[in-house]
Amino acid sequence: MLGAYTVTVELASVNRKQLDVSVWIPREWQCFESVALGVLRGKLARGAVKCSVTIAAGSTAGDPLADSVANLRETARRLGIPDTLTVTDLLTLMSGDIRTPIPQPDADAEAALCAALSAAADCLSAMREHEGSLLEKDIRDRLSHLRDMLKIIQLSSRDLPAIYRKNLQQRFREILPQHPELPADILAREAALFAERCDIAEEITRLHAHFDHADAVLKDGSPCGRALDFLCQEFFREINTIGSKCASDEISYHVIEFKTLLETVREQVQNLE
Repeated sequence: MLGAYTVTVELASVNRKQLDVSVWIPREWQCFESVALGVLRGKLARGAVKCSVTIAAGSTAGDPLADSVANLRETARRLGIPDTLTVTDLLTLMSGDIRTPIPQPDADAEAALCAALSAAADCLSAMREHEGSLLEKDIRDRLSHLRDMLKIIQLSSRDLPAIYRKNLQQRFREILPQHPELPADILAREAALFAERCDIAEEITRLHAHFDHADAVLKDGSPCGRALDFLCQEFFREINTIGSKCASDEISYHVIEFKTLLETVREQVQNLE
């Protein structure tokens, strides 16, 4: 409140990658619309922000309804009309179109408006920081779970060559029972080729590097939404490669679980600035 008027600012924000600010301000004060946009853009960096500015008469300006009643009574007195105003008449008067007058801006108007806008933007930023801290914890927990799932995939992949070798020998016996054993050199060659095709060591190494990068980005404290979004794309690329390399029902199951959880991380990341 300043002088003869009170400035009230309401901000509503939804997530968006860029900053999009719209301001509603009374017609009498629309000369300050560009000022209001400048203050908000200087305070906020992201989101679709809707700003509503209300200008009301201060305590020294009187009651608009009481002023209207007094004017009516004065008019009735001048015209010689009996004063029969009742509570019912007041209710009728209140339900009509009585527009609260908007005080005209004075020399201090711009400063008052900027102060109210700045305070509202600070409150919005504080709420965003609180929400961001909760999101950070949630994302860290999900990433930790993904690390554990990656360890399971890595351990499962080590047994694939031995399983393939055993299955290949078993199939050879079924097809050619008169030759119970596949020649050792052929078996070794096929097992080596399979082991090379299903080797996911590079993908595992890159995924661990992406996890470390994500931890560093979250720890930095600066805006990290886009960086984490790009990292999620890299996670998906590596886990898809693992799924295509490892022809194993067990690993395919774990890959699907990994991708499902990773998608929830990606959704959360897109809410970060």
